[in-house]
Amino acid sequence: MSNPRRQLLLTAAFALVGAVVGIAGTGHAYLRRWRRSVLWFLLTIGASVALTSVYVSDPAALETQVLLSYPTEIVVPVYPIEVVIPVLVIIGFSVVDALVVAVLDQREAAMAPSVEADDEADAGVSCPHCGQSTDPELDFCMWCTESLPTLENHDSN
Repeated sequence: MSNPRRQLLLTAAFALVGAVVGIAGTGHAYLRRWRRSVLWFLLTIGASVALTSVYVSDPAALETQVLLSYPTEIVVPVYPIEVVIPVLVIIGFSVVDALVVAVLDQREAAMAPSVEADDEADAGVSCPHCGQSTDPELDFCMWCTESLPTLENHDSN
C-alpha cells in the first residue's frame, strides 16, 4: 500500500463490513494477519456456541424472524440478549484490534529505514566498469569479473 491513510480507511471499512455481517477478523484478513483473523473468528464462534449452550435450553424452540421474503424466504433464529451482547462486544474488540494493528503497521513502516538508504550504506566499493556494488575484500568485481584498483587502506594479507 502506498498511501498509509488509505490502508487505514480500507482496514476500517473491511472490519466494519465484517462486523455488520457478523464475521470477526475481516480487518485482520485485509491486513494479511491470517492467524489473528482466524483467532478472532474462532473466538466469536466459540463464544456464540458456548453462550447459546448456556442460555438456550432448547435451540429448536428459538423464535424465528423473517429477514427477506422475496425471492426466497430467509428465516433466522432470534437469540437471547445474553448471547447477542457478548458476541457484539467481541466483534467490536476485533474491529478495534484491526485498527490498532493497522496504525502500528504504519508507524513501523514509517520508522523503518528506506531501502534506498540501505543500498547506499551497504554499497561499499562500486565497480568502475559495471557500477555494481562489490565486496571490498575482493580484488575483482563479482559481477563483471574485471579487476578492481587496489585501495591504499586495504590490508592485503
